[in-house]
Amino acid sequence: MHSKHTSRALTLLVSAALALGTFPVSALATPSSELQAQVNEAYSTLTQYANELESASNELYQLQQDLESTQHEIAQTEDDIAELEVKLEEGQEKLSERLAESYKQDTSSSPLSVIVGASDFEELVTRFYYANRMIDYDSELVEEVKSTREELQQRREDLAEQEAEQQQLVEEQEQKTAEIQAKVSEQQAYYEGLDSELQQQLAEEEARRAAEEAARQEAEQADREEQGNNGDSNADNSGGNSNGGGSSNNNDPSNTDSGNAPSSVVDIALAQVGKGYVFATAGPNTFDCSGLVTYCYGQMGISITHSSQAQYNIVAGKGHLVYSTSYLSPGDLVFWGHGGSGSAIYHVGIYIGGGQYVHASSPGVGVVVSTLYTGGNFAGGGSPV
Repeated sequence: MHSKHTSRALTLLVSAALALGTFPVSALATPSSELQAQVNEAYSTLTQYANELESASNELYQLQQDLESTQHEIAQTEDDIAELEVKLEEGQEKLSERLAESYKQDTSSSPLSVIVGASDFEELVTRFYYANRMIDYDSELVEEVKSTREELQQRREDLAEQEAEQQQLVEEQEQKTAEIQAKVSEQQAYYEGLDSELQQQLAEEEARRAAEEAARQEAEQADREEQGNNGDSNADNSGGNSNGGGSSNNNDPSNTDSGNAPSSVVDIALAQVGKGYVFATAGPNTFDCSGLVTYCYGQMGISITHSSQAQYNIVAGKGHLVYSTSYLSPGDLVFWGHGGSGSAIYHVGIYIGGGQYVHASSPGVGVVVSTLYTGGNFAGGGSPV
């Protein structure tokens, strides 16, 4: 018995060593958990900068609107002044004409005619009053136009000062907005670089894990074959183990049957790419991660609860959970849970084949196609039908 266990352990050790040798690990590589924390922090900072940019852009827009309003008012004031200039010129000409006429002796409105034509002193006073009243009226009109013009000119000067101040505010806000935009662009590049590095590292970890799993299964198969050659008693023991393994186990790590997901759900999922992420929504314009699954399967006439944990439980309950991407089929759901736990699911997507999946990622990112990485918190995948 001791020699059998020794042989099995040796087989496992050698196979695992060969598998790991295929995927060298740099001694300087950052652990995926630490790298994931850096990615999360970078994304948090990116979101903060994006919110600052949104606020700065809104403030810039309002300042630009205020400046445009002032400029429009200046233009209107200029038109009003030009119109008054015309009225003033006309009024001054009319007043000049009336004054000239009042001194012509052949007109009834001249001072001489007023005096000669008067029958008594009262009529004389009356005639003088009305003759001069016409001139006074014209003079008042001219002065009124002059006063209004002066007020408008002062208004124009005040508006010009206001325009200059607003222009300065706009320029300062434009610079501030540009600086924040630069921060967003720089942080976006930093985040994408870290995320790419993380995905590559997680893919390498998954490849190593798959190689280790294959080596383990190969060693177990070799051990079973060795035990099968040791007589009926060992065969009986093996049969007992087989019966135990045949009991229902929805989380069987060796399961290779992911169910019968409708592959056409992939086209529906891809059609949502580019739409926004809003928590607790399930389409048709915005989604969260489980809402996207609910919507896409709903379009196929398949009702699925809007909850990533519930969706995981459905797949697990049907015995369709697989843990290797080689057993996933297009249309299968893929899950992530804290620590890889099936009882702490926090994200779900739809596998589309070729090592990729569609998912409603997060606010500011929306529905995207991503490379499937199964290291770290990956909790398996499979069909809900």
